Amino acid sequence: MINNNSKIFFNDYTMSTYKVGNGQQQIKFAADIDTFGLAASRAITVNLATNDPAVTVGHSLDATGDIPRKEIGTADSLAGKRLAILTKIDLVGDEDARKKESKRLTAKYFLDNGAAGYKVFDDPEKTISDDFFSVILYKEIDLIGQP
Repeated sequence: MINNNSKIFFNDYTMSTYKVGNGQQQIKFAADIDTFGLAASRAITVNLATNDPAVTVGHSLDATGDIPRKEIGTADSLAGKRLAILTKIDLVGDEDARKKESKRLTAKYFLDNGAAGYKVFDDPEKTISDDFFSVILYKEIDLIGQP
């Protein structure tokens, strides 16, 4: 369980952006989680201009946490929204092995077919539980249209 004493590693975390452009081309997304732990991921889009509920645009299909490459919407429908990806990873083994893996594990998020072309994001916020049994990865990407 992650509690108030959890360690947060920001990896120079800054808000990321991706230019989707405009038009009806389908924006593609994928997530690659590199861990020996058991992982589950979900990606949602949030409309920052409204109070509309978030929309799930992808999720992992197995314990790898990977989200297979898929179309998540048109450039016009995604412009002005935020893509948020959350991964929870459970680690096993002795404390030294869990500690080592919690620091080593990585995530890469891929967007393609927008005005920015193919782009990789690899700097999620990482929160590690005090006992190194759980790790949370979180990434936000603002999707920008073009005038």
